[in-house]
Amino acid sequence: MNDWFEATVPHDGCGAAARAVDWGSTSLGHPRAWPEGLRSAVELCFSTLFPTLVTWGPDLVMIYNDGYRRMLGSDLHPRAMGCPAAELWGQIWEDVGPLFDEVLTSGEPTWNEDMLLWMNRSGYVEETRFTFSYSPLRDADGVVRGVMDIATETTQQVVDQRRLGTLGLLSTALHGHRDSPAEVAEAATVVLAASADVEQAHLYLGTELVSSTGDGPSARPTDVDDVLGGGPGSWREGTLVAPLGARRGRPPLGALVLVGNRRRPLDDAQHSFLELLTRTTGTALLEAEEHRREVAEARSVSDALQRAMVPSPPDSPRWCTRYRPADDTLDVGGDWFDVVDQPGGTSGLVVGDCVGHGVEAAACMGRLSSAGRAVMLAGAGPAQALETMDDFARTNPGTEFATVFCGVVDPVRRVLVYSSAGHPPALVVAADGSTRWLDQARGMPLAVSRERRAEHAEQLQPGDTVLLYTDGLVERRDETLGAGLVRLARAAAAACGTATLQEIPDRLLVDVPAGEARDDVALVLYRVP
Repeated sequence: MNDWFEATVPHDGCGAAARAVDWGSTSLGHPRAWPEGLRSAVELCFSTLFPTLVTWGPDLVMIYNDGYRRMLGSDLHPRAMGCPAAELWGQIWEDVGPLFDEVLTSGEPTWNEDMLLWMNRSGYVEETRFTFSYSPLRDADGVVRGVMDIATETTQQVVDQRRLGTLGLLSTALHGHRDSPAEVAEAATVVLAASADVEQAHLYLGTELVSSTGDGPSARPTDVDDVLGGGPGSWREGTLVAPLGARRGRPPLGALVLVGNRRRPLDDAQHSFLELLTRTTGTALLEAEEHRREVAEARSVSDALQRAMVPSPPDSPRWCTRYRPADDTLDVGGDWFDVVDQPGGTSGLVVGDCVGHGVEAAACMGRLSSAGRAVMLAGAGPAQALETMDDFARTNPGTEFATVFCGVVDPVRRVLVYSSAGHPPALVVAADGSTRWLDQARGMPLAVSRERRAEHAEQLQPGDTVLLYTDGLVERRDETLGAGLVRLARAAAAACGTATLQEIPDRLLVDVPAGEARDDVALVLYRVP
């Protein structure tokens, strides 16, 4: 070695590796013959802590410092020292070779930010990112003879930012998905499937595999059974098996199997990232399960209250009732019916319709139907019952404008006395199939007028079927009420001729409604003995 090399190159680290190279066997020759441009570049390389690579000559022989050495992983140092760049970087030469050529040809530097390079530098093909600049190195005549690479590895920053992005997307996707654990699982799977840092995800609810990304397991891993049984989970060879929604004293709601990004080190950072994914998913599952339980409890109470609003069917083969709410999630809506036994052997019957749908309408219906039942149990006639409900509706917001058909049946005299507060007329189907409407004694809906209510007595014949209903059975926005009444009369006549009394309501609910519109429907049928 000559004096300049001895003075420039350290005795430890990459300096020691440079001193160990037989430079005379390379295209550069012995350091004493190196041109001034190469000497200056080597002096700069070993005088800075910033990662620096110097390449010189037709085969771009490599010289680098300790900062650059970290980019070579565990396998490429020290053989990279004195090695032609194309030989060492053959795996990525298609990516970086053109950049070297560009600098050698143009004499202009390059700039690349977070460039992706798939490198095998530590025994496996690894995702790496670099921000670097290739700069020209000239000899004394100004001719470009080499390239200097000043670089920094940004792999960890890029991966960390990407992992944070995945966690953010997962949190956002799971926010508001509280209807069921299954919805949480589906939303989580969508995010995990799109993540570059999760090669596989297999999500279990209980013992059932409900979603998978990548190649799913052919059988449930033993580790999953351990986790579902209360075990702590495991982390082996890049695969995390973790409980989801674990609660003190209770088994977890499920388990999540995550296979990490095998193009990155399977280190503590990757383990922590996968753990965060499972905790985020598990927290959302717990919230969804708790919400489901709260809804189930509330629904149980609601259903009990609603069932209490719907009267039991009359204990007589002469009567038949049906109720179908517009909302499938409720047992009742704004429509109601009632049949009550009155003093003297008569039966009071009511069919009504409050304005609106859903829970609020059901609450109004409950109050109004209770008022009607109380007055009819006391033996009131139809007109008196409606006038009492008028007074009630005037002092109970939400019950005004309800329509009601109220009647009293005397089975011995075969007479139906009725009064209507704006309600569609009842229908009578005779034994011979003929039909007639009970359209007398009509008045305004509840609380609209203070006029006295009228009554009408209809003589019934043996075998007559009396049908009371709410407008959800016949009314449609795209047609007149008259068209719906015609459809009902035809369907009722046909059903009464071929079906039993108990079968008629179900037939009418199928045959009469038109289109896809749906409304509450209450039905009361009475057959004259």
